[in-house]
Amino acid sequence: MCIVTPIFSAMLRNLRAYLMFPASAGVGTAFVIMSVVFGTWITRIPDIKIQTGLTEGALGLALLGMPIGAITIMAFMGSLIHRFGVGRITWVSSLVYVVSLILPALATGLLSLTASLVVVGVAAGAMDVAMNAAAAAIEKQHKRLIMSTSHAMFSLGGMAGAGVGSVVVGFGISTLVHFIATAVLLLIVIAIVKKHWLAITFKQDGSHKWAWPGKSLALVAFIGFCVLLAEGAIADWSAIYIRETLGGSAILGGLGFAGFSLTMALGRFYGDMITPKFGAGSIVGWGSLIAVLALGILLVVGSPLAAILGFTLAGLGLSCVIPIVFSTAANIPGVSPGGGIASVSSMGYLGFMVGPPLIGFIAEEFGLSYGLAVVVVLCLLFGLASRLYRWS
Repeated sequence: MCIVTPIFSAMLRNLRAYLMFPASAGVGTAFVIMSVVFGTWITRIPDIKIQTGLTEGALGLALLGMPIGAITIMAFMGSLIHRFGVGRITWVSSLVYVVSLILPALATGLLSLTASLVVVGVAAGAMDVAMNAAAAAIEKQHKRLIMSTSHAMFSLGGMAGAGVGSVVVGFGISTLVHFIATAVLLLIVIAIVKKHWLAITFKQDGSHKWAWPGKSLALVAFIGFCVLLAEGAIADWSAIYIRETLGGSAILGGLGFAGFSLTMALGRFYGDMITPKFGAGSIVGWGSLIAVLALGILLVVGSPLAAILGFTLAGLGLSCVIPIVFSTAANIPGVSPGGGIASVSSMGYLGFMVGPPLIGFIAEEFGLSYGLAVVVVLCLLFGLASRLYRWS
């Protein structure tokens, strides 16, 4: 207790300082809005499947619309942010993203669902790059780290969206009513925080376009690719691994990802405090090692409880890496913050998109344990890549 109390107190002090500063609180709200929409959408996918009458394979094809839309718009985000400003892009993209949530609820088949998800993906991709660029701008202007805490807010928003969504589903409320109510509530929030977003400005030095200028950005983008692939794989396959491969109960199956999500959020709340103390490179390297050991042990032991513990520790190891990746991408010489973040986001989305199908293919041929072993290898590789990068 004597150890936990000061650690928890430090987290609360950091969170209080984050929320009391209008600029960071505004950006944090953008992260929450984006993840609430995503969490809300996730809870209604089964209902959308029934509504559209799609098979699992057709639904999987339609779901590709979201990452395709996101990756497409990211190629233009550096130029758009340079022309219109990071605050204005955050505002406009958030409006489109929130309203576009309603479109899948109106879909009647494969074509309409895919088209609607492409629109959602375009808005999500634009908002993702813009809000991360806004957080990086605040870090530059005010000389205070907020990126990790911002991503912690994203984790909390996702859990809130999914939690409320699950309750709404339990009450039998229709998908359309659920999505419209969520959109209206979030539009009110956007109207309140808009002024904080529009106040964010920053100088865009270097190329504004999607860029791959050399080793530095390539290494950072590779780390983002590996980490988001791992996150996507754990999100989609942890429960199946615990239940089907290890024979755990339905309750135990959900605890693996729950533990992963919890430690991801907690780790990110501490990220802005520990990064100056230990250095970005050390945190990425140790994070890689923790994830490799945690996932490796759960595969070797092969029990539901070990898997839950392993996924939980893996979340702690991976928690601070993506915030560090975005902050680093925004500060690479010769590349504008918007262009750097857009490039890294594109690679991250690619990893998030190809990860679950890749794991599924390997699982079908060799077993899910081998599929998750690929995640272990990728965690090891991003740790090695971090040793090659010159962290500031």
